[in-house]
Amino acid sequence: MKEEELIKKWLNDELSPEELEAFKKLDAYSSYVKLSEKASHFKAPKFNEAESLEHLKFRTKSKSSKHFTSRFFAALIAVFIIVFAVVKLLNKETALETYTTEVAASEVIHLPDQSEINLSANSSVSYDSQKWSQNRNLTLKGEAFFKVKKGEKFTVNTSHGAIEVLGTQFNVKSRDYGFEVTCFEGSVGVTIDNKQHILEENDQLVLTRNSVKKTQTHFETPDWTRNSTILKSTPLEDVLKEFENYYDVDFETSSINTSRLYTGSFTHSNIEIALKSITLPLDLTYNIKDKKVILTNK
Repeated sequence: MKEEELIKKWLNDELSPEELEAFKKLDAYSSYVKLSEKASHFKAPKFNEAESLEHLKFRTKSKSSKHFTSRFFAALIAVFIIVFAVVKLLNKETALETYTTEVAASEVIHLPDQSEINLSANSSVSYDSQKWSQNRNLTLKGEAFFKVKKGEKFTVNTSHGAIEVLGTQFNVKSRDYGFEVTCFEGSVGVTIDNKQHILEENDQLVLTRNSVKKTQTHFETPDWTRNSTILKSTPLEDVLKEFENYYDVDFETSSINTSRLYTGSFTHSNIEIALKSITLPLDLTYNIKDKKVILTNK
């Protein structure tokens, strides 16, 4: 019987005792057995007998082909083992928790040490819960109000800079168009471009267009937790982006100057009142069509 016929019957478990003895005498017998043993540990897609036979015929044309097959198979198994070990190690060492809010939504998050995060609209926060007791470190995109239990260093990482505290209450706003940190209790260290700024109670740090300013707040909690947004000398373009965090709309501004500065506030509970709070001081009018707000000059 030809070698390829023996291989085909072996793949289908159809060898007679005599044919099995003949199959064992093949030069590549040990390689086929190893392949069978290793393959039994993996769930494979539907087996294609014809393709497998052609593959084995090609690999057994010469002694050098047999040696190549053995080396190739050993390398393949090694790769499987390494990948499995790495994935298992990563799953063991990381337990990433991520919370995300939608437009006009918020969520209160309790951390493993009983610190609390009040996550504002259109924001996300993530941290490794498994390592939390050794490293109180998290990442914020958007805005959140933190009430931190005293203990080891607590770090909030953002795209603009890092905020470090031991135990305090503070608010962080980290948007594409601006960065603000407000300390309501204790003290906060804010690092921007390797320079640290220390904020005491009621201090507020504002980063806008690469300019860092320190101001004061007279409130005991962030404005957004009181259902409003307060803005000071802010470009209208940024005001409208802030607006879109609390109302599911887009703005059409092609006919107005969006670089004008706005000082004022808008509510999060009534879109008509909110729009009037912005447009009236700037002598603008608005028209709402579906989810599009068209702004024009008076």
